[in-house]
Amino acid sequence: NDDHSGSRQVMAGASLGRPGGKVGLTVGTGRDTLPNWLSPNNKASKFDQNTLTLYGQKNIGREATVSIGGTMAKARLIPAGDMPAELSDRWTSKTLTIGANVGDFGASIIGRVVDTPGQAGQWQGLGVGLTWRTPWSGQLTVGAENVVTRGKNPFAPANEDQDEGTMPYVRYEQDL
Repeated sequence: NDDHSGSRQVMAGASLGRPGGKVGLTVGTGRDTLPNWLSPNNKASKFDQNTLTLYGQKNIGREATVSIGGTMAKARLIPAGDMPAELSDRWTSKTLTIGANVGDFGASIIGRVVDTPGQAGQWQGLGVGLTWRTPWSGQLTVGAENVVTRGKNPFAPANEDQDEGTMPYVRYEQDL
C-alpha cells in the first residue's frame, strides 16, 4: 500500500479512581510516518509501534496533585529494507514522567531512554515543562527537550557529529 497520509492509533485503557487519586493502564498500537529528515531518499517511511503505559496520581488537598507515569514502546520500521545501514529498523523506548500541579499551574520532568539493537550504547534525554490551564479550557505548555542528554541520538542525521542540543517548545491544547 502506497498511502502515506496520516497516522492510525488504537488504544484501550482502564483506570481506578478514588477520592485521593487514581491509577491506570493503557495499551496501544499504531502506525505513523517518520519525519522527512529521517526518511531515506525522502520517502515517507512508516513505523509500527506498540505501547504500554502505567500512571498514577495522588491528590494533595483540593487543588494539588503529584503524578508519575511510565511508557514502554517497541517500534519497527516498515519497510525496513529502505533504511540506511547505519540506522536500526527496530528500537525500544522507555519514558518516565514525574509531575505536580497546584491550581491551574503544573510542572513536569520527562526522562527518555532509547535502545537500538546493533548500535553501541543507548541514548538518554531529560526534558522539563511548565503548564498553565487557561480559564477557557485550554492548556499552554512551555518546555524544553534534551536539557540533559547522554549517548548519541539514534535518530539524529548521520552527518551531525555533535549533539543537537536543547530543543525548546511551546504547545497549546484546547478542550472541545
